[in-house]
Amino acid sequence: MENQLNLDNLKKDFLEYLSSLGVSATSLKNYKSDVSHFLGWAILKVRSFGSYIETLSELIPFLSSNLISEYKKYLIENSTPDKTINRRLSTLRHLARFLTKSQIIDSDFMDGVENISAVTLIKIANHPLIEEFKSYLKAQKVSHNTIKNYTSDIKQFMSWLEKNYQNFSSN
Repeated sequence: MENQLNLDNLKKDFLEYLSSLGVSATSLKNYKSDVSHFLGWAILKVRSFGSYIETLSELIPFLSSNLISEYKKYLIENSTPDKTINRRLSTLRHLARFLTKSQIIDSDFMDGVENISAVTLIKIANHPLIEEFKSYLKAQKVSHNTIKNYTSDIKQFMSWLEKNYQNFSSN
């Protein structure tokens, strides 16, 4: 029972951990906001899988790089500013470090999740092939949500491709 009570205070413990690192009051406010935003999104996402959760401690078994990638995709699709996306991802990196340091999780769920690049996103979002593909889907009378999902997946793939191509060409 005591362990469960400790886990229910996990968000508070995380914020205390950040405070112990000497972060400013403004940064602490941003971390708190970012964690709350992520938790709200993640809890709804996990509930859509059929698991009723309410707290960070209940979310822990679901934390994975795949879940974080979906969150990142959600932020991009909803036109969240790049700086905000990258700050939220940074907050989640701190959370992952805190959870591993506290031995609550064994592996880093942020492993492989990178910040977004504004230049890459602008180039990809304005790529003429994406607009052509949207037009094709509209002509096929595909639903708005399906078009949105397909184009988001393509943008993510193109971003991944560009990043990896740059890594290969720099070797």
